[in-house]
Amino acid sequence: MKFLKKLFSPRFLCILLLIVEILVLIGAWWFLEYGLDTILEGQTAKNGMSLANLIAILVFVGLRVVLTVIAIIVFFRIINRDENPEYKIPWVAFMFIVPIITLSFYVIFVRVRLSKRQYRIVKPVRKILDAKKEEWKPEHEANLAEIEPHFQGTFQYLHNVTRFSVSKNNHLTYYKNGEEFFPAMVEELKKAKRFIFMEFFIVTDGKWWKAIHEVLKQKAAEGVEVRFVYDDFGSGAGLPDKFIKTLRSEGIHVYPFHPISFLLNRTINNRDHRKIVVVDHQCAFTGGMNLADEYANDKLRFGYWKDTMVKIEGKGIRDLAGIFLENYDLASESVSDYSAFLDGDDYPHFEEPGYCFSFGDGPGPYTKHEQIGEQNYINLLSIATKQADICTPYLICSYPLQRAVLAAAKRGVRVNLIVPGIPDKKMVYKMAQCQFGIFLKAGVHIYVYTPGFNHEKQMLIDDRICFCGTINFDFRSLTHHFEDGMVFLDTPCMKEVRADFDEMMSQSQEVPVDFKVPTGQRLICALLKIFRVLL
Repeated sequence: MKFLKKLFSPRFLCILLLIVEILVLIGAWWFLEYGLDTILEGQTAKNGMSLANLIAILVFVGLRVVLTVIAIIVFFRIINRDENPEYKIPWVAFMFIVPIITLSFYVIFVRVRLSKRQYRIVKPVRKILDAKKEEWKPEHEANLAEIEPHFQGTFQYLHNVTRFSVSKNNHLTYYKNGEEFFPAMVEELKKAKRFIFMEFFIVTDGKWWKAIHEVLKQKAAEGVEVRFVYDDFGSGAGLPDKFIKTLRSEGIHVYPFHPISFLLNRTINNRDHRKIVVVDHQCAFTGGMNLADEYANDKLRFGYWKDTMVKIEGKGIRDLAGIFLENYDLASESVSDYSAFLDGDDYPHFEEPGYCFSFGDGPGPYTKHEQIGEQNYINLLSIATKQADICTPYLICSYPLQRAVLAAAKRGVRVNLIVPGIPDKKMVYKMAQCQFGIFLKAGVHIYVYTPGFNHEKQMLIDDRICFCGTINFDFRSLTHHFEDGMVFLDTPCMKEVRADFDEMMSQSQEVPVDFKVPTGQRLICALLKIFRVLL
């Protein structure tokens, strides 16, 4: 039964359809390049040139001309797009080599504009959030004025490119693993009186989903508004049977994000990688964890699974609630009452130091062509003066982000980079190893987390400002996915973040400066590097 479920899962069907489409494209390319010529030559040799042959040739030539014109138009469209030139190079190169196949792949995988239907949702949502931003502006400016000038730019950038603001008087709780996070989240869900928002890339049936489901079902029966968004591709075969039907029958508003269908659509590459939980104006969570038992180490995969989450209590909750509502509205094709969920004077208030800023990121025009996650990392690295601690499961850096890491090390900043000891994607990890030499040569200290797989996406700068969220050091997170995260400065939990990094490095093995990868691996990675914008 489990085998059949996996066999006919959305993820498997998506991969199968992609393979079929690739084979069809290759067949069409071969036919247009060689096949028709071969057939016509054979026919001509037997019967001479017939009217049918002539018509076929004219159709063939016409089709080739049309496709060539389209390829040229797409070529100029690629080079004129307002985006990282590194992302353009593979498309431009292959457009000259195999234009028909490249054209088809471009349609499937390129960062696309939202559909007209989605734009009908996004436009009113943007107007609502723009109005909220103006409403919150005095508070943002007052809070920003209190922050040291050295750190102000980081928060001002996020304010300028998103619809949210820096906040203070929050209380942050740091969870260094799933064993701490999951019980705490379940207890908070039980306290809900008005609404629960949940958004995850992966949802898998198991111990923790069952516990969470029971709470959600009970709360929905009590009249609590329960909204749930999950990524259709990320969750794949891990979902319980009749997931949507069951939850909706219980009064839970559940929607898959960018559902996988038998007809491949242009959003297939733009997944919802966010992890957000909001409970009333009581608290909100974000970080690297999905709803699956391996994140709590109740199910062993790839050794010990190391991940982190942050809980925020205070007015900063409203930012994560707003970020959730954006994607919920895209998935449900509706426009929520943002004031009903975001406004109010019942947010908890804490006389604690520190500032935080939660933000969302997404592909293409969704964020005005800004790669917010990437630029946030670069901004943080640029203000480092003493130490930068980085934890990422995937190290397939964009060129600008790579240069920011190297520049920090060359300025004399001690850069500590922690990567998995037992990776979940071996080929991606081998490509990461091929980049080790570049970082080591610049003075970056690389640590391999020997207990298992570190899935957290985190950066700590000078023990004062930290990012915790969903954004990996790879093109999928930086370019293609919908992501989120939180930047926080001088909060009391910073010492726990510092202790967690120290503990991880004490359990890790430092990569020697003279580290070398085998020649065969280097050759394979050199070839795969062309496709790394899709990894």
